[in-house]
Amino acid sequence: MIQLPAFSFTIPSIHDDTVLDCRIYHPAKFLQNSEASWRNKGAVIAHPYAPLGGCYDDPIVHAIVEETLGTGFVVGTFNFRLVYNFWIGAGCSKGRTSWTARPELSDYISFVGFFVHYLNGLRPPASIQDDDDPSAFSNSPLSPIESSFPISSDAFHQANQRMILILGGYSYGSLITTHLPSTKILLEEFAIAKKGSAIAEIRFRALYLSNQRNREAQQHYESRRGRSLRVHDSFRSGSHSMTMGGEETEPGIRRPSRESRRSVDMVRRSMDHSRRKLGLRTKSSDGELPSPLLEEQLPTVHLDTPQTCYLLISPLLPPISMFITMFSKFGHAKEKTSLIQARHNLSLSHTQELLLSSASLAIYGDSDFFTSQNKLRKWAERLAQQPASKFRFREILGAGHFWAEDGVEAQMKKTISSWIQDITN
Repeated sequence: MIQLPAFSFTIPSIHDDTVLDCRIYHPAKFLQNSEASWRNKGAVIAHPYAPLGGCYDDPIVHAIVEETLGTGFVVGTFNFRLVYNFWIGAGCSKGRTSWTARPELSDYISFVGFFVHYLNGLRPPASIQDDDDPSAFSNSPLSPIESSFPISSDAFHQANQRMILILGGYSYGSLITTHLPSTKILLEEFAIAKKGSAIAEIRFRALYLSNQRNREAQQHYESRRGRSLRVHDSFRSGSHSMTMGGEETEPGIRRPSRESRRSVDMVRRSMDHSRRKLGLRTKSSDGELPSPLLEEQLPTVHLDTPQTCYLLISPLLPPISMFITMFSKFGHAKEKTSLIQARHNLSLSHTQELLLSSASLAIYGDSDFFTSQNKLRKWAERLAQQPASKFRFREILGAGHFWAEDGVEAQMKKTISSWIQDITN
């Protein structure tokens, strides 16, 4: 059974401020890491199609998270917009599932931006100095953080080796994963943030939660060395879960900034409508009517690009992948590519580049009814046989799309564990 998450919280999507439910899990021995053994490594796992019951409580998502935690990775999960949690019978993330997958792609980008900032903020206990700002390590319930709270590259300390980041997904989650921009371009999206924006909120939350975790790690470190008489209750139980909600930015700034965007959009639509009625040529209103609140910019944050790897479980190929995105073309603005280049071309230019140039693993069953064994095998072999390809795949005999057959889930988990050992050695 999967352990409790270290944090359960929400972030806004950079697409439209839709609130997304998120979780972070820490490996059991995370607090015991010393500065000498420190290696910053994390994984993000995206869930199956929400309208069919997919969410971060999906049993296969849990299985992947559990296996990845066992290899020492911090793991993050999130719910795409409009998730009804079939497993607990309650609603989760807000908004609604799109027919194009563009908002869902932004949801994934939003969480990856948060997650990399969070990982960069984590430090081994021995490196945390006594003169660190105590207000940043409060154990009290989450409260708004001043919007002037400093965020600089110094706040996100990266120790020793380069961070390893696994971006993965199961079923629909794997489809969105293959359309993510490169991690370098993705992080550029979060380098510049205006006060009150979704990006600023995401950065603030990452800083707050990483500082919270650093404080806990330091307390645990000192208690083991006999320097502290007080041990936090969460360490006695071996794991803990802290639920957090609300927003980091002061409500007086965050909410008006949203209203400013809505007001600007309404005025633009009104002006365009008036021009059409008068028979005037309609011009793009982009860049007009700036909001003073949105003009104030936070300090720029440039993070080192992690070593990024990709994990695809039961990947979706045409035609099913085209139907659930209504044949739309989606991708990041800076790396826009067609979802499908040609009906019978099973590899995508952007996807191919992503999977060939980075350590990547696809695992699927030979009895997957969403995509035939023949099509999956041809797709996987084509990628694996390309020159200098870093793509690997495993076809598991008797496994279906939902991994419910006897013994197949264990084979899938063992394959994941072995691959992770290879990419971290």
